[in-house]
Amino acid sequence: MSKGGFRRGMGFLSSGGAQDPDTGGTAAGDPVARFTEAAAALGLIRPGDKLDRNMVDLCLQVVEMAAQIGDRHVIPGFIDDTVGARIRAELLE
Repeated sequence: MSKGGFRRGMGFLSSGGAQDPDTGGTAAGDPVARFTEAAAALGLIRPGDKLDRNMVDLCLQVVEMAAQIGDRHVIPGFIDDTVGARIRAELLE
C-alpha cells in the first residue's frame, strides 16, 4: 500500500487515481483508495468496488485508535512530533 491523504467533498468515496510509482500501490494522497485496496485484498469487497461510508468510518476510527497509541511516543530528534502524528499524516492527510 502507499502513502495517503484524506479526500473530502462530493468525491469522498471515490478511490480512483494514479498509481504511486514508489510503492506500486494505490494513489498517493488517497487513504480511501488504500482502505479499498486492503478490503479487496482481504476479500471484503470485489476488486473495483467502492467501500461504503460505514466501512470508511471504521477504517478512519482504527487509524485514530492506532495514532492515539502512537501519541505517547515522541520521535527521537523531533520533540514536537509523535508516532501518532506520523500515522495520521500517512493515513489521513
